[in-house]
Amino acid sequence: MTTYTWNKATGLDVDDIVKMAEQHFQTEIDNIFTPDPVAYSRNITFAVVNQFYLPTTELLTVARDNDNKLLAYTWAHSNERAAWSDDPMLTVRMVHLSLDLTVRLRVKLILDMMHQWEEFARFAKMPIICSTTMRHDQTAFLKLHQRQGYDIRGSFAYKKLSVV
Repeated sequence: MTTYTWNKATGLDVDDIVKMAEQHFQTEIDNIFTPDPVAYSRNITFAVVNQFYLPTTELLTVARDNDNKLLAYTWAHSNERAAWSDDPMLTVRMVHLSLDLTVRLRVKLILDMMHQWEEFARFAKMPIICSTTMRHDQTAFLKLHQRQGYDIRGSFAYKKLSVV
């Protein structure tokens, strides 16, 4: 089994994050949005800086194997709000994994991400987590959320934390 370690992203991770997004996920958006690696790189870099200087605002973590290969990353932003409520929430911006990995490992990495979101939400005092997907094939991803206690609404998964 592949061993890996999760760490907070740094500036040294930005290029690999952008490459993974281009390689595995660009086709999910390119018929709607114009992919711009420079814009994505800039936004990821801002998240890295915010995570360091404003630690309750951003969560950006990377999973790397023993050869330092990027396997996955997740990015979430705190203090978002739904249009119909002033309740603060953590919104998950990205869940990306190498699609070359086994299904078993991808599931484990996503479950790790969900655990990180909950820990970060508690740290940032965010009582709600919102994870969304725009992938064409989203059934398995949303089922993982449902098994972890999320309430599924279309392509949105919400989880209200009992203790913040």
